[in-house]
Amino acid sequence: MDLALLLILALRDAGTLTVSGAAEELGISQSTAHRSLAMLVYRGFAIRSESRTYLPGPVLSATLLEPGVGGELIEVCRRYMEAITKDTQETCHLMVMSGNKVHFLHTTESPLPVRVGNRRGQVMPAEQNSGGLAMLAEFSSSELRVLYSKLSEEEFLAFRRRLHRTRTRGFALNNGLFEHDVSAVGTCLRNDVGDVVGALTVATPTSRFRSVHVKCAESLLKHTRDLNRQLESLNVSPTNLQG
Repeated sequence: MDLALLLILALRDAGTLTVSGAAEELGISQSTAHRSLAMLVYRGFAIRSESRTYLPGPVLSATLLEPGVGGELIEVCRRYMEAITKDTQETCHLMVMSGNKVHFLHTTESPLPVRVGNRRGQVMPAEQNSGGLAMLAEFSSSELRVLYSKLSEEEFLAFRRRLHRTRTRGFALNNGLFEHDVSAVGTCLRNDVGDVVGALTVATPTSRFRSVHVKCAESLLKHTRDLNRQLESLNVSPTNLQG
């Protein structure tokens, strides 16, 4: 099978790849892995993050969601995201769930020189993302078990406890879980009957997360409450987003 196709499948399944990890998995040299991943970036199948990992790019991500999912959601959320970024001076992301992955739909970037960049089109593991954790916290135990069937009973119980703390707090925290230099707070978006239809996050460089995360959470909670009132008539079902 073609090397590029193998890398695309690995990105789709794992959600992230490193040069060394790709080389080891496919039994190729690191220089070959680097060249092949660079070509995937050029063609839009991958995106290289600030931490030098490779994530699924917009071409690959577009095949993982139903056509049209997110367009109306973006339009409704856009002005609230801009307000959050204005309040916090940090980057705001909108995402939805598909399986146990989150798909980034839209970003409003921080105006600061050192900031978290645009993630539109990227895919990440839900359990390593504040928006994903906020959405997972609303799932039932049986729904979570389907998504995380490989966890041992002990690991699954610890995961459920973590999600319970997230739900009780009202927002999720991600302190460098997926990318060590990126941290975030996240809340879920609901329609009029309480179904989760997406999530918003405020992402910051980890170096300043401790000093700004409270302000970010306060702004996020305030604007999410207002936004959820606008989502009552939005025709997006949670089944479309969970895959």
